[in-house]
Amino acid sequence: MFTGFNLKEAIVEALTALGGTGSSSQVREYIKSKHGKDWKDIERIMDDLSVESKSSFFLPEDRVLTKIGKDKYAFRKTEIPKMPERNVTDRKAVPEFGTRKMLFSLNGAEEILQRKGQLSTILQAASLTDLSSKDDLDKIQHFFHNNMWDIEVSLFPVASYKIGAFKEKTAIEIERSLIDAVHRSLFRCIWAYAKEKLDVLVFIVPTYKEPKFEQVKRDLQEFKDVILYPVYLIGVASSSA
Repeated sequence: MFTGFNLKEAIVEALTALGGTGSSSQVREYIKSKHGKDWKDIERIMDDLSVESKSSFFLPEDRVLTKIGKDKYAFRKTEIPKMPERNVTDRKAVPEFGTRKMLFSLNGAEEILQRKGQLSTILQAASLTDLSSKDDLDKIQHFFHNNMWDIEVSLFPVASYKIGAFKEKTAIEIERSLIDAVHRSLFRCIWAYAKEKLDVLVFIVPTYKEPKFEQVKRDLQEFKDVILYPVYLIGVASSSA
């Protein structure tokens, strides 16, 4: 059962229900009546979601609104390009946002993340740490939360099984110690994908210790016949390397 609440998604839902345009007060009342949550600073959030904002904490691709008048907003017009489909992609070490990473895509995962406009956010999150500290999980989750992702979400029949970060059917798992934890996530997400609760699963793991990037990539390749959903693997190198 999905238990998270994403304010950006709620704003999009409200504007859609209002016919594509509306004021912050109308959106606030909709969210309050539909979800029971009262966001008093909804106007600031909607302003940050607009392309006109000069100080928004949202990434440019996540700004889905445009201002059409005083305290009135509409969806900005965007066209999502179609990307070619691939089954398996393996990239060598690439510099991205100043951090050396290894990337591997299964079942077209990278293309899906590009179409969703999520890939750059995920790569930025993976660049925050080298996963050597127990505090790294909190740091990455805090970054996702600031970018309007839900944290510690349950998608599964067992409510105690959580996904590290979740947004628009994209699940993020950060694992810095056990390859068995990776296997558990892969297994659980078979159910989530079958129930249409999941589009793509992303793993962020170290390249230099368990669960090593190369080991996880090996297992994805060996078991790809039963892993039918898209998986994107990011390996983070040690900062001392």
